[in-house]
Amino acid sequence: MTHSPANPSRPVVAIARAAQVGESPAAYTDASLNVIRQLTAEVLSLATDLPGMVRGKTVLVKPNLVRPNPKNPFAVVTDERVLFALVELLKDAGAREIWIGDNPGYGLPLAEALAQLGEFKARLAGYGARLRFFDEEEQVVVDNPEATIFSPMILPKSLLDADVYINLPKMKTHMHALVTLGIKNQYGLILDDQRMFFHRNDLHVKMVDILRKVRPQLTLVDGIIAAQGQAPLSGSVVPDMNTLVAGEDIVAVDTVATSVMGIHPMEVAMLRLCRQEGLGETDVNNIDVRGRSIEEVRRQFTRPVISPQGAYDEVQCIEGGACNGCLSALRHSLDKLAGEGLLAGNPIQSVYVGKPMPDMVNLKKLRGPLWCFGSCAADLIFSQAERKPLSRFIPGCPPHILEFYKAYKQCMAEEAQS
Repeated sequence: MTHSPANPSRPVVAIARAAQVGESPAAYTDASLNVIRQLTAEVLSLATDLPGMVRGKTVLVKPNLVRPNPKNPFAVVTDERVLFALVELLKDAGAREIWIGDNPGYGLPLAEALAQLGEFKARLAGYGARLRFFDEEEQVVVDNPEATIFSPMILPKSLLDADVYINLPKMKTHMHALVTLGIKNQYGLILDDQRMFFHRNDLHVKMVDILRKVRPQLTLVDGIIAAQGQAPLSGSVVPDMNTLVAGEDIVAVDTVATSVMGIHPMEVAMLRLCRQEGLGETDVNNIDVRGRSIEEVRRQFTRPVISPQGAYDEVQCIEGGACNGCLSALRHSLDKLAGEGLLAGNPIQSVYVGKPMPDMVNLKKLRGPLWCFGSCAADLIFSQAERKPLSRFIPGCPPHILEFYKAYKQCMAEEAQS
């Protein structure tokens, strides 16, 4: 355990780790819930004065309720045991009201995401916590005068009405952003009408613009069960991580959590931008790390691979001038199709992604029918000479991560029936 001398100029980030938690968020008893409650109390006592922060106030907690992966759903969403532990501690600390809110993902309402989780909802209600459905409540247009690209923003009213906002992300890698921790978890505040704007290489700038306007008073990273590799949709579990990271400076928390994952903070574009613009501390040497040291808990997470080229024999991918938005979206779909066994045995398809080279023949040989993915590839989809479409087309800048997945499944089903 480490505890450096108090220094008001250095942000405090605490790390706590249990030797064993056991059980699963899908089937647990008070045994593991009590372990996690004690772990949460430990990390928060080192990171902040929780009663001083929340007593007599309305507190909004924003967990990560993104689409779960059926193979490892509890590695990609906030562990409900951590959420329940935090709610209990907030009650004990004197919070007047506790709200739990999120907007899980483009096209997925929170009510639908929670439709099969009746016991979870009942338990939350038993703690006196109230669910806030960001996608259903009043939307507020907020100017962001310091933004580089993202202004105005549309935010849920409950975020603006709460006295205290606590960010509760999951520890995991991310295909597009490399890691998804506190800063990236704030994307769940953004409603669908603005979700796909600036979702290319400029996603990192957009996330920093959100941070300029919205900063949680506390960030608690759930690393009880973590995800690595092709997350969030197709990642794998990091077993026995059993770690929580917490602090008031969201940038410092992400810096420490990234380091815990075996990734240097300056590899993460959002953290580089925060460093450049003075939005938080990104040097672990300038952070007062309390509790466990980074070295004690560090694990080498498998990194995501974003390129779809050569990933699966059934799909020949050709990258033109493609940005990470399209590459990430296409790779997400391919990984999901492969993971569900929906590629094997099918005739080969060709997919072109990105801007073609101008005034040149971009495709001389194809291995199967052509798909053009993303708006940049639109130049290849129509033959002016023959006046007919040459390919299937997935529009968008970028398309959603499941667009190719859905279109490919439909195409294969139609071919099987013909």
